[in-house]
Amino acid sequence: MGFGTLFIGYFLLLNVPYFGMTDVIAATVMMLALNKLKTVNSYFKAAFYTSAVFAVYSLPELVLFTLDLFDIFKGGDLTSYIRVGQCVIVCTLTVLILKGILDVSREVELERVPGRAKFMIYACFIVYTIWILASEPHLTAALGTVAYVLYLIAIVALLIIVAINLSIIYTCYMRICMPEEKKKK
Repeated sequence: MGFGTLFIGYFLLLNVPYFGMTDVIAATVMMLALNKLKTVNSYFKAAFYTSAVFAVYSLPELVLFTLDLFDIFKGGDLTSYIRVGQCVIVCTLTVLILKGILDVSREVELERVPGRAKFMIYACFIVYTIWILASEPHLTAALGTVAYVLYLIAIVALLIIVAINLSIIYTCYMRICMPEEKKKK
């Protein structure tokens, strides 16, 4: 149905230290999954288009990461500003995926998935807001050493919400299938 591929693509968001390398891959894999899921509901269709935007938006980050890796160009603030925009895109993508899961899980009457998905929608907004605040260069310069604590909180919170969202996606992978898939089994 697409949840397995979505799980793999979303799993790549866990690569916080080297997100510049893997975000474009994560976006592309999620786009492949959402291409299958976009016929299920409008949220998955919107998530498909958002993942395409995420893939295109990740390309400059990959270029800057590569240039920085070979000491050709240090992105610095430019990379931070790109990261702020990317946080908005990934938050939107995650919320759309969770809303799609919320609708589908209600339709197939999964017990706890709708409640978990609804809670994680709000949690995503909070965590990505913290991430944006931790990534914005002028704010981090003004905060001084507090910015490091904020950045650490953002990283840990991001890892936690991605892990929880992965468990929700995995539950969907295990328990939701199309009617024609049931006939094959």
